[in-house]
Amino acid sequence: MKKGVAYSTIVILALVGVLLVSVWSFSQLATGTRFGATITQRQKEDISISNLELAKQFMTQNLKFSSSSASVDIAANGGTQVPKTYWYCSDEATPPELNEVQFALSNTTRSYLGAYISTLSESELKNLGVSVSPYSCVGVTDPGSDNCLKKDTSNCESFTSSATQGGLIEVSTPAYVSYSGNLVADVATDRFFNFYYKLYKDTKESGLTRSIAQGLRDSCPMRTNSDQRLKFALQKACDHYEALFEEPDGKKYVKCEYELLCTDTVNPTACTNVNCKRPPLTQQLCWKSTSTSKVNVDLSFLSGFNKIFDSFGGKIVRAQGTFAGIEIIFHLTDTKYKVSSAKGPVDLVWNLYAAIDVDNQQCRPIN
Repeated sequence: MKKGVAYSTIVILALVGVLLVSVWSFSQLATGTRFGATITQRQKEDISISNLELAKQFMTQNLKFSSSSASVDIAANGGTQVPKTYWYCSDEATPPELNEVQFALSNTTRSYLGAYISTLSESELKNLGVSVSPYSCVGVTDPGSDNCLKKDTSNCESFTSSATQGGLIEVSTPAYVSYSGNLVADVATDRFFNFYYKLYKDTKESGLTRSIAQGLRDSCPMRTNSDQRLKFALQKACDHYEALFEEPDGKKYVKCEYELLCTDTVNPTACTNVNCKRPPLTQQLCWKSTSTSKVNVDLSFLSGFNKIFDSFGGKIVRAQGTFAGIEIIFHLTDTKYKVSSAKGPVDLVWNLYAAIDVDNQQCRPIN
């Protein structure tokens, strides 16, 4: 009898043991399943985050490329979105102001960036589940006049672009993640603002008209006709522009060429009677620029374009009537760096238009 009870007890204990083992095994299996699901979900998020970072890098590069392309376009226009930006109009110095230049550069950058965003459906990003909504504003921050007016250009060979207001970047698969912040790009090896600040100051100081007058006076001893004298003077003006951008070591990376659109020594107003006035900029910048630079120019030594200082005799000589009327464009090519553009790497070329009366200059006495 005792043996039967003992046997039954062993069987019952064995069954309880099997039951406990089964319960433990089921518990471990369920826990492993939940842990495996967590790993799988985390892997999906990691993949989407990685794709989001890739998209942000891609968009930042597009912003940089858009800004460098815009700098090429705006420099070719002479600093604004007006195809012909006159820096001299009817004998008045009319260089574009900083807000005009910043507006043109930012607005053109935004147009380029919007065009790239519209083509995302044809890119590899679309295959990664990435979509981007357009940015409605691009801000431009330049190095400022203190850096850009120095002979050493090393601190004025770049500017910063920021894409703001909009631009939601989303990744839909394998998990949803998004980024709604700004994009910032450093547009390096681009001397756009170095040109602008130096040309603005030079124009306010009547650098072009003074260099042309000097060239006319230097050509006095030569037996040349009016056209030859004028070409000599305009070449002197190009020499002036090249010297304006000379490096501290004496190297000249800026090459100047001029193109006479109109010249008349008989009826000067025939060439200067052009629509060279720009309408005032009424649109506001879409961002608060951190650049508040202004070029302070002392014009006290000038009392008009009809007075030129004689460095030889130390006296002021007055113009003797009008020599010619000209409409001209100066092409200033920067060969120091190639700038990325929609046409590939190109030289940055600033085009300056001018419509001016060239005053006849008194010749120095020949001893």
